[in-house]
Amino acid sequence: MEKNENTSSLQTLVFVLRRRIVIILAISVLTALLFGAVTVFFIDPVYSSRAKFYVNNTQDQMTSVSQQDLSASKSLAESSIVIIKNSNDLLKAVIKEANTKAKIDITPKELKNMINAGTYSGTEAFYISVSSTDPEQAHILAKAFDVTVPKMIPSMIKKGDVSVIDTPEVPKEPDSPNVVLYTVIGAFMGFAASFVIFYLAEALDNTIYTEEDIKDKFGYPIIGVIPTIVTPEQSAKPSNLIGFIRERGKNK
Repeated sequence: MEKNENTSSLQTLVFVLRRRIVIILAISVLTALLFGAVTVFFIDPVYSSRAKFYVNNTQDQMTSVSQQDLSASKSLAESSIVIIKNSNDLLKAVIKEANTKAKIDITPKELKNMINAGTYSGTEAFYISVSSTDPEQAHILAKAFDVTVPKMIPSMIKKGDVSVIDTPEVPKEPDSPNVVLYTVIGAFMGFAASFVIFYLAEALDNTIYTEEDIKDKFGYPIIGVIPTIVTPEQSAKPSNLIGFIRERGKNK
């Protein structure tokens, strides 16, 4: 019985794909275009500018660096990120520095939500990335971090030295949204949703179309079949229902 159910499910799957594939693909294309259009016209692009820093545990540049110093520097890089994200004084100083270049009316809390920070794996370097819908604003704020962090962090952690690795640049391309990714997601969701709907419609259809349906549903042997009686005119031009039953029977 279980084998018959599995066979019936597989037949339904094949039947849906053969009969509804054009509609399913059309829905997939429409949802892909819809997701792409929403991404382009209704979601503001976000630009990011990044400031990069290096932490040195020993301020004396002539002193040889030990493995212990490197480990301490990595720890200082992580500590610096925590301070940058949570120090209102530092964030206020960044905003003040940014306002020397252009009028930027934001609060420390808003600036905190605009930044993303992290370390470069296995190194003493870390970065501060500022994201904004205005690429020039992102660049100015990143430059402000570039100036403020090396001045304030050493005095706040009481050791080591922070130097700038690379100067932030004005972003040319947005980081998000990813139009291609959203379009692909839309196509996949359209395909999956339409296929599931058509599959369930077929799987839950209890209508008996052929003698095979009787065997599958009830397990009874077929003693005889009453043929469909049609006029010559109907035979020449089969109705949609008769055509559907015949097609359904072929796929059983």
